[in-house]
Amino acid sequence: MAAAYPAPPPIGPDRPVAAVPDGDLAAGLVGWGAVGPSMTLIAGPLIQAADNTTVLSPPVTVPPSGQVLAIVLGVPGANAMVDIRARPVDGGADIPLATIVPRRAVQEWRVGVGGIRGRTVRIVIDPVTSLGRRMLVRSVGPVYEVLPGWEVSRGLPVVSDLWGRAGVVVDGGVLDMRTPRVTVPRGTGHLGMVVRGTGRVRASAAGHVATATASTGRWTALHVPVPVHGGALRVSVSAIPGEGARLVVADIATPVRPVRVARVSVRGSGTGSVVVAIVGTVATGMQGEVRIGARVVGRGTVRADGRLVIRARGEGVARVVLRADAGRSGARARVVLPAAAGTPGS
Repeated sequence: MAAAYPAPPPIGPDRPVAAVPDGDLAAGLVGWGAVGPSMTLIAGPLIQAADNTTVLSPPVTVPPSGQVLAIVLGVPGANAMVDIRARPVDGGADIPLATIVPRRAVQEWRVGVGGIRGRTVRIVIDPVTSLGRRMLVRSVGPVYEVLPGWEVSRGLPVVSDLWGRAGVVVDGGVLDMRTPRVTVPRGTGHLGMVVRGTGRVRASAAGHVATATASTGRWTALHVPVPVHGGALRVSVSAIPGEGARLVVADIATPVRPVRVARVSVRGSGTGSVVVAIVGTVATGMQGEVRIGARVVGRGTVRADGRLVIRARGEGVARVVLRADAGRSGARARVVLPAAAGTPGS
């Protein structure tokens, strides 16, 4: 009987897990503070801070499930930067959360709060390069959980649908996260995911580690070994985007099914060859290639009947290669392409 392969842990939708008391200014400036000469409440309601005034939110306790914090603000001027920090109520230095370049219009921004989970802090909104300009703040909060049951210890997780699949998008620095417990079927040797963009991803589970370098042109599979006796475990993922670049990780913790080439045959056809590999229905939809050395001489997709049929050009020793994806291993087989009809030696 075929093994059951559960879906990977869910991502999204966002769930508010904590509000900032009077974070929406419904009670005016109760609990808010300022460092600087000018903070007033104007219609909106909005906080208007001028002359490089730093704004402090009311205290908020970030729950262990908190992952991101929403802040709605704008700076009506060009070339402004705003530092967002957390100031522990029980004392100690400010904890950097993010530096943003706000738009002129008031809009929502999000910052990661993995480093302050379980702590009571005030959010510091510091316009470090807006001397002489106004800063407008509409609200701070709520705190959201965007990956249900996941642990996010560093960075800002963003869930989006890019390149045809929903995944975790990383473009503001390193993101460290850990899945909820995943029940791994007995006999499963790996848990997989796919990455795309610019940067590196490191995954670990049960003491085993695997890494992958992402490509902007296609999804790259990353498979981390797990104990074959099965059971429940968590997968840790560290995504490190290139500077100023975007990195996407999708289908995290998908059990990997093995794919093997059962038989391969080749026949000449006009100016090339037709290669047929029997790989089974488990491989339906997988992308395959015929390569001579590093050169790709033909491409195809595994059909619903489990056959990969590729028209290839070239001659000599070649390889049939199936690229791994999140839930299936890669496979390869050797094949010899005959000389095309009408060529010397044919």
